[in-house]
Amino acid sequence: MVLLQTRGALASTDEALTRSKKDLTTVSERARNLDAHIVRLEAEQKIAEQLAARLEADLAESTERADAAEQRAEDLESAREELELARRELDAALTEQSSELSTTRATLEQQEEAADAKERENVELTLETERLQVELVEAADEAAKQRAPSVPSVLVTEDGSDLDVPGFSPAMAWDLELVRSERTWRYSVAANPVEDPSPFREADINALKLAIEIEALALREDVGAFIGIDWRVGTEIDPASDPARAHLTLRLAQELLASAAREMAPSTLIVASDPERGGVSLEVVASDPTDVDFKIPPPPIASEWIGIDEHGGMVVTIRVD
Repeated sequence: MVLLQTRGALASTDEALTRSKKDLTTVSERARNLDAHIVRLEAEQKIAEQLAARLEADLAESTERADAAEQRAEDLESAREELELARRELDAALTEQSSELSTTRATLEQQEEAADAKERENVELTLETERLQVELVEAADEAAKQRAPSVPSVLVTEDGSDLDVPGFSPAMAWDLELVRSERTWRYSVAANPVEDPSPFREADINALKLAIEIEALALREDVGAFIGIDWRVGTEIDPASDPARAHLTLRLAQELLASAAREMAPSTLIVASDPERGGVSLEVVASDPTDVDFKIPPPPIASEWIGIDEHGGMVVTIRVD
Protein backbone atom coordinates (compact mmCIF):
# COMPACT_ATOMS: atom_id res chain seq x y z
CA MET A 1 0.00 0.00 0.00
CA VAL A 2 2.80 2.33 0.88
CA LEU A 3 4.58 1.33 -2.29
CA LEU A 4 1.56 2.16 -4.32
CA GLN A 5 1.30 5.48 -2.61
CA THR A 6 4.98 6.06 -3.18
CA ARG A 7 4.66 5.19 -6.84
CA GLY A 8 1.67 7.40 -7.13
CA ALA A 9 3.61 10.22 -5.47
CA LEU A 10 6.54 9.66 -7.81
CA ALA A 11 4.25 9.66 -10.78
CA SER A 12 2.73 12.90 -9.57
CA THR A 13 6.18 14.24 -8.98
CA ASP A 14 7.28 13.27 -12.49
CA GLU A 15 4.19 14.81 -13.92
CA ALA A 16 4.81 17.98 -11.95
CA LEU A 17 8.42 17.91 -13.02
CA THR A 18 7.35 17.50 -16.62
CA ARG A 19 4.97 20.42 -16.26
CA SER A 20 7.71 22.44 -14.63
CA LYS A 21 10.03 21.68 -17.51
CA LYS A 22 7.36 22.72 -19.92
CA ASP A 23 6.75 25.87 -17.91
CA LEU A 24 10.50 26.50 -17.78
CA THR A 25 10.71 26.02 -21.53
CA THR A 26 7.81 28.41 -21.98
CA VAL A 27 9.44 30.96 -19.64
CA SER A 28 12.76 30.57 -21.42
CA GLU A 29 10.99 31.15 -24.76
CA ARG A 30 9.26 34.15 -23.33
CA ALA A 31 12.58 35.39 -21.94
CA ARG A 32 14.21 34.97 -25.35
CA ASN A 33 11.26 36.77 -26.90
CA LEU A 34 11.56 39.53 -24.32
CA ASP A 35 15.28 39.81 -25.01
CA ALA A 36 14.62 40.07 -28.74
CA HIS A 37 11.90 42.59 -28.06
CA ILE A 38 14.26 44.53 -25.81
CA VAL A 39 16.89 44.49 -28.57
CA ARG A 40 14.30 45.76 -31.04
CA LEU A 41 13.19 48.40 -28.59
CA GLU A 42 16.77 49.46 -27.98
CA ALA A 43 17.32 49.69 -31.76
CA GLU A 44 14.12 51.62 -32.13
CA GLN A 45 15.20 53.83 -29.23
CA LYS A 46 18.50 54.57 -30.98
CA ILE A 47 16.63 55.36 -34.19
CA ALA A 48 14.25 57.54 -32.21
CA GLU A 49 17.16 59.30 -30.53
CA GLN A 50 18.81 59.87 -33.92
CA LEU A 51 15.53 61.15 -35.31
CA ALA A 52 15.09 63.38 -32.30
CA ALA A 53 18.60 64.74 -32.81
CA ARG A 54 17.84 65.45 -36.44
CA LEU A 55 14.55 67.04 -35.48
CA GLU A 56 16.31 69.19 -32.89
CA ALA A 57 18.86 70.24 -35.52
CA ASP A 58 16.06 70.97 -38.01
CA LEU A 59 14.20 72.86 -35.31
CA ALA A 60 17.28 74.92 -34.50
CA GLU A 61 17.82 75.65 -38.20
CA SER A 62 14.15 76.49 -38.65
CA THR A 63 14.27 78.71 -35.59
CA GLU A 64 17.35 80.47 -37.00
CA ARG A 65 15.61 80.90 -40.36
CA ALA A 66 12.53 82.17 -38.64
CA ASP A 67 14.61 84.68 -36.68
CA ALA A 68 16.32 85.78 -39.91
CA ALA A 69 12.97 86.03 -41.68
CA GLU A 70 11.59 88.03 -38.78
CA GLN A 71 14.61 90.35 -38.91
CA ARG A 72 14.20 90.65 -42.69
CA ALA A 73 10.54 91.44 -42.19
CA GLU A 74 11.48 94.12 -39.66
CA ASP A 75 14.06 95.55 -42.10
CA LEU A 76 11.51 95.52 -44.92
CA GLU A 77 8.97 97.22 -42.72
CA SER A 78 11.53 99.85 -41.77
CA ALA A 79 12.42 100.32 -45.45
CA ARG A 80 8.74 100.53 -46.32
CA GLU A 81 8.26 103.22 -43.71
CA GLU A 82 11.27 105.12 -45.08
CA LEU A 83 9.92 104.78 -48.63
CA GLU A 84 6.54 105.95 -47.51
CA LEU A 85 8.15 108.97 -45.84
CA ALA A 86 10.18 109.65 -48.98
CA ARG A 87 7.04 109.30 -51.09
CA ARG A 88 5.20 111.81 -48.96
CA GLU A 89 8.16 114.19 -49.18
CA LEU A 90 8.30 113.67 -52.97
CA ASP A 91 4.57 114.29 -53.26
CA ALA A 92 5.01 117.48 -51.28
CA ALA A 93 7.95 118.54 -53.49
CA LEU A 94 6.01 117.69 -56.66
CA THR A 95 3.08 119.67 -55.40
CA GLU A 96 5.36 122.63 -54.69
CA GLN A 97 7.08 122.29 -58.07
CA SER A 98 3.73 122.00 -59.80
CA SER A 99 2.68 125.21 -58.13
CA GLU A 100 5.95 126.88 -59.15
CA LEU A 101 5.58 125.49 -62.68
CA SER A 102 2.09 126.91 -62.92
CA THR A 103 3.42 130.26 -61.74
CA THR A 104 6.32 130.07 -64.20
CA ARG A 105 3.99 129.08 -67.03
CA ALA A 106 1.76 132.01 -66.24
CA THR A 107 4.81 134.29 -66.14
CA LEU A 108 6.06 132.89 -69.47
CA GLU A 109 2.65 133.40 -71.03
CA GLN A 110 2.70 136.98 -69.84
CA GLN A 111 6.23 137.41 -71.17
CA GLU A 112 5.23 135.85 -74.50
CA GLU A 113 2.27 138.18 -74.73
CA ALA A 114 4.57 141.10 -73.91
CA ALA A 115 7.11 139.83 -76.47
CA ASP A 116 4.39 139.51 -79.11
CA ALA A 117 3.26 143.01 -78.35
CA LYS A 118 6.88 144.20 -78.45
CA GLU A 119 7.44 142.39 -81.75
CA ARG A 120 4.34 144.00 -83.24
CA GLU A 121 5.61 147.32 -81.96
CA ASN A 122 9.05 146.60 -83.46
CA VAL A 123 7.47 145.71 -86.80
CA GLU A 124 5.55 148.93 -86.75
CA LEU A 125 8.70 150.83 -85.78
CA THR A 126 10.65 149.05 -88.54
CA LEU A 127 8.05 149.99 -91.11
CA GLU A 128 8.05 153.53 -89.83
CA THR A 129 11.87 153.57 -89.87
CA GLU A 130 11.94 152.27 -93.42
CA ARG A 131 9.43 154.92 -94.44
CA LEU A 132 11.53 157.60 -92.78
CA GLN A 133 14.67 156.22 -94.41
CA VAL A 134 13.01 156.42 -97.80
CA GLU A 135 12.05 159.99 -97.05
CA LEU A 136 15.61 160.75 -95.87
CA VAL A 137 17.11 159.16 -98.98
CA GLU A 138 14.75 161.09 -101.17
CA ALA A 139 15.58 164.26 -99.28
CA ALA A 140 19.30 163.52 -99.53
CA ASP A 141 18.95 162.81 -103.24
CA GLU A 142 17.15 166.08 -103.72
CA ALA A 143 19.78 167.89 -101.64
CA ALA A 144 22.55 166.29 -103.71
CA LYS A 145 20.83 167.36 -106.89
CA GLN A 146 20.67 170.89 -105.57
CA ARG A 147 24.41 170.84 -104.79
CA ALA A 148 25.50 169.07 -108.00
CA PRO A 149 27.12 171.29 -110.62
CA SER A 150 25.41 171.82 -113.91
CA VAL A 151 26.68 169.25 -116.45
CA PRO A 152 26.03 169.67 -120.15
CA SER A 153 24.34 166.84 -122.00
CA VAL A 154 26.77 164.45 -123.65
CA LEU A 155 25.75 162.35 -126.64
CA VAL A 156 28.11 159.61 -127.81
CA THR A 157 27.36 157.97 -131.13
CA GLU A 158 27.74 154.24 -131.74
CA ASP A 159 31.03 154.64 -133.55
CA GLY A 160 32.54 156.54 -130.65
CA SER A 161 32.56 159.94 -132.34
CA ASP A 162 31.44 163.22 -130.86
CA LEU A 163 33.55 162.59 -127.71
CA ASP A 164 35.00 166.05 -127.90
CA VAL A 165 32.11 167.83 -126.23
CA PRO A 166 32.60 171.45 -125.23
CA GLY A 167 32.67 171.81 -121.46
CA PHE A 168 33.43 168.12 -120.76
CA SER A 169 36.91 167.24 -119.43
CA PRO A 170 38.68 164.74 -117.13
CA ALA A 171 38.22 167.26 -114.32
CA MET A 172 34.48 167.21 -114.87
CA ALA A 173 34.44 163.38 -114.90
CA TRP A 174 36.33 163.45 -111.61
CA ASP A 175 33.90 165.95 -110.12
CA LEU A 176 30.96 163.78 -111.22
CA GLU A 177 32.61 160.74 -109.64
CA LEU A 178 32.97 162.63 -106.37
CA VAL A 179 29.28 163.58 -106.54
CA ARG A 180 28.47 159.87 -106.94
CA SER A 181 30.84 158.99 -104.08
CA GLU A 182 29.18 161.53 -101.81
CA ARG A 183 25.77 160.10 -102.70
CA THR A 184 27.07 156.60 -101.87
CA TRP A 185 28.25 157.94 -98.52
CA ARG A 186 24.82 159.43 -97.75
CA TYR A 187 22.85 156.35 -98.85
CA SER A 188 25.00 153.60 -97.34
CA VAL A 189 27.40 155.08 -94.74
CA ALA A 190 26.05 158.28 -93.14
CA ALA A 191 24.13 157.93 -89.87
CA ASN A 192 21.87 160.83 -90.84
CA PRO A 193 21.81 161.25 -94.63
CA VAL A 194 20.18 164.70 -94.45
CA GLU A 195 21.85 166.49 -91.55
CA ASP A 196 25.36 164.95 -91.45
CA PRO A 197 27.87 167.24 -93.20
CA SER A 198 29.62 165.86 -96.25
CA PRO A 199 33.13 164.56 -95.44
CA PHE A 200 34.32 165.95 -98.79
CA ARG A 201 33.82 169.48 -97.47
CA GLU A 202 36.49 169.10 -94.78
CA ALA A 203 39.69 171.06 -95.25
CA ASP A 204 42.86 169.30 -96.43
CA ILE A 205 40.91 166.19 -97.33
CA ASN A 206 42.46 163.60 -99.64
CA ALA A 207 39.46 163.16 -101.91
CA LEU A 208 40.83 160.07 -103.67
CA LYS A 209 41.62 158.26 -100.40
CA LEU A 210 38.25 159.23 -98.91
CA ALA A 211 36.33 158.07 -101.99
CA ILE A 212 38.04 154.66 -101.91
CA GLU A 213 37.35 154.29 -98.17
CA ILE A 214 33.68 155.16 -98.76
CA GLU A 215 33.45 152.36 -101.35
CA ALA A 216 34.78 149.86 -98.81
CA LEU A 217 32.46 151.12 -96.05
CA ALA A 218 29.44 150.98 -98.37
CA LEU A 219 30.20 147.35 -99.28
CA ARG A 220 30.41 146.51 -95.59
CA GLU A 221 27.03 148.11 -94.90
CA ASP A 222 25.29 146.81 -98.04
CA VAL A 223 26.60 143.24 -98.42
CA GLY A 224 28.60 142.59 -95.22
CA ALA A 225 32.00 142.53 -96.94
CA PHE A 226 34.83 143.30 -94.50
CA ILE A 227 37.49 144.99 -96.62
CA GLY A 228 40.02 147.36 -95.09
CA ILE A 229 41.98 150.09 -96.85
CA ASP A 230 45.74 150.30 -96.32
CA TRP A 231 46.78 153.69 -97.74
CA ARG A 232 50.50 154.01 -98.45
CA VAL A 233 50.47 156.67 -101.17
CA GLY A 234 52.27 159.98 -101.10
CA THR A 235 51.46 162.67 -103.66
CA GLU A 236 52.02 160.60 -106.81
CA ILE A 237 48.42 161.18 -107.96
CA ASP A 238 47.00 164.61 -107.19
CA PRO A 239 43.35 164.89 -108.31
CA ALA A 240 43.76 168.65 -108.54
CA SER A 241 46.53 168.37 -111.15
CA ASP A 242 45.81 164.91 -112.62
CA PRO A 243 42.04 164.24 -112.39
CA ALA A 244 42.18 161.62 -115.17
CA ARG A 245 44.51 159.31 -113.23
CA ALA A 246 42.65 160.01 -109.99
CA HIS A 247 39.42 158.98 -111.72
CA LEU A 248 41.08 155.86 -113.15
CA THR A 249 42.50 154.95 -109.72
CA LEU A 250 39.10 155.27 -108.07
CA ARG A 251 37.36 153.22 -110.76
CA LEU A 252 39.95 150.46 -110.60
CA ALA A 253 39.65 150.43 -106.80
CA GLN A 254 35.87 150.10 -107.15
CA GLU A 255 36.26 147.07 -109.43
CA LEU A 256 38.80 145.41 -107.15
CA LEU A 257 36.65 146.02 -104.07
CA ALA A 258 33.60 144.57 -105.85
CA SER A 259 35.59 141.44 -106.77
CA ALA A 260 36.87 141.11 -103.20
CA ALA A 261 33.33 141.45 -101.83
CA ARG A 262 32.25 138.42 -103.86
CA GLU A 263 34.90 136.30 -102.11
CA MET A 264 33.08 136.82 -98.76
CA ALA A 265 36.38 136.63 -96.86
CA PRO A 266 37.98 139.47 -94.87
CA SER A 267 40.60 141.23 -96.99
CA THR A 268 42.55 144.48 -97.43
CA LEU A 269 43.02 146.74 -100.43
CA ILE A 270 46.59 148.06 -100.35
CA VAL A 271 47.08 151.31 -102.24
CA ALA A 272 50.80 152.08 -102.25
CA SER A 273 53.46 154.04 -104.04
CA ASP A 274 55.28 151.70 -106.42
CA PRO A 275 58.60 153.18 -107.53
CA GLU A 276 59.65 149.95 -109.26
CA ARG A 277 56.63 150.00 -111.54
CA GLY A 278 56.66 153.76 -111.79
CA GLY A 279 53.27 154.58 -110.33
CA VAL A 280 50.67 153.67 -107.72
CA SER A 281 49.79 149.98 -107.21
CA LEU A 282 46.52 148.48 -106.00
CA GLU A 283 46.50 144.96 -104.52
CA VAL A 284 43.85 143.03 -102.61
CA VAL A 285 45.20 140.52 -100.07
CA ALA A 286 43.36 138.12 -97.76
CA SER A 287 43.42 138.99 -94.07
CA ASP A 288 44.26 135.32 -93.44
CA PRO A 289 47.68 134.71 -95.03
CA THR A 290 46.98 130.95 -95.17
CA ASP A 291 43.91 131.40 -97.37
CA VAL A 292 45.36 130.02 -100.61
CA ASP A 293 41.93 129.99 -102.31
CA PHE A 294 41.60 133.78 -102.13
CA LYS A 295 41.97 135.01 -105.71
CA ILE A 296 40.89 138.33 -107.23
CA PRO A 297 40.55 138.38 -111.03
CA PRO A 298 42.20 141.30 -112.84
CA PRO A 299 39.91 143.97 -114.25
CA PRO A 300 39.14 143.28 -117.95
CA ILE A 301 40.72 146.46 -119.27
CA ALA A 302 43.74 147.26 -121.41
CA SER A 303 45.35 150.67 -121.29
CA GLU A 304 48.80 152.13 -121.60
CA TRP A 305 48.14 153.86 -118.29
CA ILE A 306 47.88 150.65 -116.26
CA GLY A 307 49.92 147.49 -115.78
CA ILE A 308 48.76 144.16 -114.34
CA ASP A 309 51.21 141.79 -112.68
CA GLU A 310 49.90 138.39 -111.59
CA HIS A 311 53.19 136.96 -110.34
CA GLY A 312 52.74 136.16 -106.64
CA GLY A 313 49.35 137.87 -106.60
CA MET A 314 47.49 140.24 -108.87
CA VAL A 315 48.72 143.85 -108.67
CA VAL A 316 47.29 146.71 -110.75
CA THR A 317 49.58 149.68 -111.25
CA ILE A 318 48.48 153.10 -112.49
CA ARG A 319 51.50 154.58 -114.16
CA VAL A 320 52.30 158.16 -113.29
CA ASP A 321 54.87 158.90 -116.00
